[in-house]
Amino acid sequence: MSLVSPAELARSSSGGALRLFSEPGALRHLGRLVDELAPSGEVAIVGDGAQKVVDDGDLDAVVEAAVSGARTPRHVRVPVGAHGVTLDERTVEAVAAGAAGAAIIVTVGSGTVSDLGKVVAADLGVPLISVQTAASVNGYADPLSVVVRNGAKRTVPSRWPDALVIDHDVVARAPLALTRAGVGDAVAIWSAPADWYLACALGMDSSLYDGRFVDPVRDLAPALADAGRDDADRLGVLVDTLTVGGLVIGDAGTTAPLSGVEHLMSHVLDMSALAEGVAHDLHGAQVGVASVLAASLWDIALEEGGLFALEPADLVVPTDVEKRVRQVWHPVDPSGVLGKECWRAVQAKMRRWVSATSQIVSFFSHRRRHVETLRALAGDPAVPLAALRAWNAPTTFAELTPPVSPDRARWALGALPFMRDRLSIADLFVLAGRWDDELFDRVFARAAAVGGGFGI
Repeated sequence: MSLVSPAELARSSSGGALRLFSEPGALRHLGRLVDELAPSGEVAIVGDGAQKVVDDGDLDAVVEAAVSGARTPRHVRVPVGAHGVTLDERTVEAVAAGAAGAAIIVTVGSGTVSDLGKVVAADLGVPLISVQTAASVNGYADPLSVVVRNGAKRTVPSRWPDALVIDHDVVARAPLALTRAGVGDAVAIWSAPADWYLACALGMDSSLYDGRFVDPVRDLAPALADAGRDDADRLGVLVDTLTVGGLVIGDAGTTAPLSGVEHLMSHVLDMSALAEGVAHDLHGAQVGVASVLAASLWDIALEEGGLFALEPADLVVPTDVEKRVRQVWHPVDPSGVLGKECWRAVQAKMRRWVSATSQIVSFFSHRRRHVETLRALAGDPAVPLAALRAWNAPTTFAELTPPVSPDRARWALGALPFMRDRLSIADLFVLAGRWDDELFDRVFARAAAVGGGFGI
């Protein structure tokens, strides 16, 4: 199964269009794309040095042969640390220096390498071709990148690649853990859109909820739970789901349609691991496990007589919110740098809440209609779990690599509303004074009932 035959999509890039090639053997288009986008000048091939194969050959050698022609490519090695590739300021500067003067950049790698290429190409003002090597995230096909600033994960505008080459033969040879992480990233469709709808309806997001940025992914994702397909067809479904997800994120101009509580929890786990210098699992693997938890949280929020039975006056900014933000991050970063960075974001969110009174009142005046929509977007933790199980992907925190302890998982859930400026269902619980241990017990119990949660 293939999303498209070689085609051009009219999407804003560096003055042109994102050209998408998603099919078996798509690498055959690479040389022509390089020549069309940069008829002369040096080609910088950016990668992390990890061996990747295609047709029993080395992928880097295949890419080099494809782009060479009369030119000798320049290889730019991405710095790799204890946490793999970390897209922080130092990494961006190093790769930008290595690629400076090149006429075009070709990235060869998975999600973080792709995000890095988008940032560097935007900084240098040169064309970019992204060769996707795994179906691990949806971010290849959007103009945004996840970077680390002051220890915190932040999604920032970067740019579209001029061409995205998804060779299904290459993706099929990727480590199974990366493919399963892609499934984890994809199942966020059963919780994240509810967070986005809620933020828009409450006046906490400057955009308006639009099903065009959700429905195409929701149409594709159910097939992920079909374990009866052959391997090539299953992989095609995953590639299509992730690629369409990236494209709709790009069109929306924000990751919010497909990134809610579940992505927040993964970012929190990443940030704590980075601060403490310990290992963490792949982003998508964590998102998948957290998606079961996020759907459980929504299930509880939507209970009859629950959170949405409150009145606007019941939802107030806690007087100690700054203290709570700084305290939650102090154990992993006693320096206070991470707490300060997160408080800056949370403070902006809380100020926005205070200024959105009229929209909040309107929301609760029409709560029945809003709750019906939210029920259609989230609330059944068994749905993401079924897709994860169909791929033998992790469904519990104990199944992550390395395992996340119950104490750390519980801390991460408690920390997630105190990380960024985007409103989620967790923030409503904070504003209602219900973000506490009793709620956390219920959320983990609800997830465990379907096979998620701690997993011990």
